[in-house]
Amino acid sequence: MKIKNFFFLFSFSIIIVSCQYFKSNPQLALARIQDDYFYFEDIKDIFPKNLSKEDSIIYVKNQILKWAKNYIIYDKALINLDKDEQFELLELVESYKNDLLSHYYQEKMVKALMDTLISKNEIKKYHDLNKLNFKLNQDLLKGRYLKIKSDNYNIKDVVKRFRRFNKNDVAFLDSISLQFTSFYFNDSVWINKEMFFNKFPEINKNIKNRIIKKSLFYQLEDSLELYLIKINESIFRNDLAPIEFIQPTLKQILLNKKKLEFISKFEKDLIDDAIQKKEFEFYETN
Repeated sequence: MKIKNFFFLFSFSIIIVSCQYFKSNPQLALARIQDDYFYFEDIKDIFPKNLSKEDSIIYVKNQILKWAKNYIIYDKALINLDKDEQFELLELVESYKNDLLSHYYQEKMVKALMDTLISKNEIKKYHDLNKLNFKLNQDLLKGRYLKIKSDNYNIKDVVKRFRRFNKNDVAFLDSISLQFTSFYFNDSVWINKEMFFNKFPEINKNIKNRIIKKSLFYQLEDSLELYLIKINESIFRNDLAPIEFIQPTLKQILLNKKKLEFISKFEKDLIDDAIQKKEFEFYETN
């Protein structure tokens, strides 16, 4: 919304003028508290686009009320908080400002200078030393499935190739995948057991457990579709987590550890440099 359209909403017959002119003319203000004025210039950069007239009015009124509330509360605080309380709060503000700037600077240096590469060897070494700390809280499996209409003319060939699943079979199944209602062939990746079986009609719990534990091929059919399931491998809750499943977690742990080491060295180097340049020194105390 253009500025002149906004002022039309508030029945102001004015033209677009410079910020200095705006600030020196209280008549153009939208609100006042004591000697301070609120102008459209104060919010024009954050004013949402494509608002209706009604929503524009509501938005500006809310901004004015927010400004007024903050102003009045701050003014009352200056009156009703004693000097010691004000001093303590200002010290907290200053401390927070220093911490915020320091943290931002450290993060900037981390991004610019720190080596964020974590090798597979580092991950494996950390996993081998700490694997007892990483136990599963869920059942996992490696498997594949396929759902296809029961009357599909390729059905026998599909079942045969799905069970055998060599390179030629995979290529063939991929080439006719549009005929499948749903499929998942990434059977070398660990996946949550329940997530895997949610793709099928309800399967008896005992049958499901037998399929998983014995890594069976299973075929289920209803009035419309044929469901093919093949489990290659499975592990269970409280088993040690496989490294490939928790690799992202391990990588993040090592990255955080490397970050802390980098920041510690970075801070030490800054102190040492300041001492060397005689910008910082300790005074002996009695």
